[in-house]
Amino acid sequence: MAGPARVARRGWVLAALVAACGHPTGGPDAGGGCPCDAWSADARADARDDAAVDAPPPDGRPAVYGDIYAAMDQARLVTTLRELSGDLPVTVGGDTFAINERYSDTGREHFRRYWRAAFEGMGLAVRAIDYQDPSSARPGNDLEAVLPGKSPDSVVVIVHYDSIGPFGHETENPGTDDDMTGMAIMIETARLLLPYQGRLEHTVRFVAADEEELGGLAGARAYATQILAEAGAGGFALVAAVDDEQTGWNCMKENACGPVATWPSFDVFSCGDQYDFPAIGDHLEATVHAYATIGVERGCIGANSDHYAMWEIGVPSVVFTEHNPFGNPHFDQNGGDTFDKIDVDYFAAIARPAITFQAELIGIGEP
Repeated sequence: MAGPARVARRGWVLAALVAACGHPTGGPDAGGGCPCDAWSADARADARDDAAVDAPPPDGRPAVYGDIYAAMDQARLVTTLRELSGDLPVTVGGDTFAINERYSDTGREHFRRYWRAAFEGMGLAVRAIDYQDPSSARPGNDLEAVLPGKSPDSVVVIVHYDSIGPFGHETENPGTDDDMTGMAIMIETARLLLPYQGRLEHTVRFVAADEEELGGLAGARAYATQILAEAGAGGFALVAAVDDEQTGWNCMKENACGPVATWPSFDVFSCGDQYDFPAIGDHLEATVHAYATIGVERGCIGANSDHYAMWEIGVPSVVFTEHNPFGNPHFDQNGGDTFDKIDVDYFAAIARPAITFQAELIGIGEP
């Protein structure tokens, strides 16, 4: 997440689930190992077994979403995070390396190889979306993986993959929390949705966006421009977007939470500047309260992450983060964003309802 922030708190609100948010129909005008091993055919079978875990549906919600909530695998989530941030080496295409940073060309290429292998290992089509931002000396490189649904109308899950650090020492900061926690949640979301192919109401577009940390949201804006044009030409709607931001640092452990109405909690933003999409934020909050004990803090935020590029093209979007992310002393230019700063239980407590919410947003039909 880019900083510093413009954040305005709305306060803690228990919102009712807006029915239309669960199955949105509006488009842009609506207000330690190899990833290819980890997602092998055997792993897909394991995922189907995981998805069969029975969970009582709260508030009359379909049981399938309780199954998604129960199937979230904390150990796998944390292993994925460690691989993404260089704490564990990975092997892709016979090459073993650690993704220690994602600032240099080499670091960013290593990440893209891992990400492509992970999603292609799940059987998803992956494409590169290359662009040149006029303000950047280097080319930008986004990736998109598509999980088809019954409708081509699409939900976008977007997470930036680049990292930054102290000036002159950018390649020394692994950027674990910002934003490989969000990226690990994205990959776990795809893994949990995979057994429901053929039942998904909407197509899911997983996007790894470049050049968020350099300012200007170049990668997200390049993707937003391209997918909006493709939606218009292809006759499909962009129904919603979710930005999985940094979610692993526990502010309470460093006495850096600031005002908080309940604890533990995490932050949800669906408004900022001239943009306001309350229904999608309400939906996320209602899902959290239906399934989990963690609280939600609501607020508004500016152009600090990739959700903003989706707002700019009119797509209802929400971004969620750890509580008080801009109070985190270890991210961005501060450096020191390493795995040992992650509270894995807090991280998983956010991931479970966040993934469940994304499944609800996408929609899973009857077998």
